[in-house]
Amino acid sequence: MKPPVDIQIRLGLRIRELREGKGLSQEAFAHECNLDRTYISSIERGRRNLSLRNIEVIATTLGLTISELFEGLNDVSSELISDTDTDTDVKYKVRDKFSIECGFTVTSTNIYLAIQDTSKLLDALPFVLYKSIDFKTTSSIIGAVFCDCLAKIVGVIVNPIEKGHPDIIPLTGKSATEEQLRNYPQGLEVKATVGNIKTGSNLSSGEKRINYLTGITWQAHHREVKSLLGLVWDFAGVEASEIERFPIITGVFYANSLCENDWGEISGTTGRNTKVTGMKTSGKRKMGEGWVVLLDRENYLEKYQDILEFMIF
Repeated sequence: MKPPVDIQIRLGLRIRELREGKGLSQEAFAHECNLDRTYISSIERGRRNLSLRNIEVIATTLGLTISELFEGLNDVSSELISDTDTDTDVKYKVRDKFSIECGFTVTSTNIYLAIQDTSKLLDALPFVLYKSIDFKTTSSIIGAVFCDCLAKIVGVIVNPIEKGHPDIIPLTGKSATEEQLRNYPQGLEVKATVGNIKTGSNLSSGEKRINYLTGITWQAHHREVKSLLGLVWDFAGVEASEIERFPIITGVFYANSLCENDWGEISGTTGRNTKVTGMKTSGKRKMGEGWVVLLDRENYLEKYQDILEFMIF
């Protein structure tokens, strides 16, 4: 027996087929519905849970009643979904038996599930947000969302103060003072980066960066960071349009043997800048050797192994 396809996905595919049958582009259809084009795209890919009001709007625009719109949903097969949507299929390589103790236990499965939850939340945000902010801010959002998702899965909390260290701490931190939270003795520090690309590449939000990637550098506010869970992300998720993709986490790496010499000199200590140090090659090798989860696409696997100088097998 074929596995059932989620009704949200089946409805999205049904709407796409009906739209294309009327000879309408996504943009033209969205205009007639008085809805955003990226919203229509997400609906057709099964990424949005439609309200009754919008179901009625879409049905009316297609010249159908609501009951007519829902006719034939049970005939949509999983093969049809995979044939028409293979580029949005996100699969990962997950390291077996990875587990760390940092006042609580974190496994590769926990991290994988947190990546999935993070992707859902990032995809739920309007794409215009990613076009309106810089990559550093996007990294901060991705890191914060991931920390919250992982903390909920593991049963701990995110450090409640802005400049707290580490980012995720045990439940005992609930009763800690602000001073204690600035350098709590247990927990997990998390940093996210989009990586560096070739000069002059001129890539904008929504465009994949992997083929232009020249380096991966995690940053910290001091050189005493010994343990780090490092995230890498790219615009490699579901399409918001033909040339725009939502961000997803494409790699997670961990090292617990970092030393001061694995970090560069502190910079940005004047004016409005904050202190920051970038990880050196020696630290990146340690991170690469501790890979935890990787996007299972050949170009990402090859690029990350080359840049961080590690081998998966």
